[in-house]
Amino acid sequence: MDIDIVKGLFAIYVVGVSLLRLMDENEFFRLTAMKKIWGRSYGLMIHFLTNVIIPMLFALFFFCRGILTIAL
Repeated sequence: MDIDIVKGLFAIYVVGVSLLRLMDENEFFRLTAMKKIWGRSYGLMIHFLTNVIIPMLFALFFFCRGILTIAL
């Protein structure tokens, strides 16, 4: 299996775990700290960007790279 596909699968796993923690009834301690420091909306936005969006972009990038190396 191509290493880029493995990296993409790991990034998808990180996104899934982060989304489950974000939707859980008990808040993750880093999210609580970010909300205290930055405020509710900015804290949620920063947490969502760093723990969901950026890993999703990495997953997309590595999946595309892995598919291109398999196709070529």
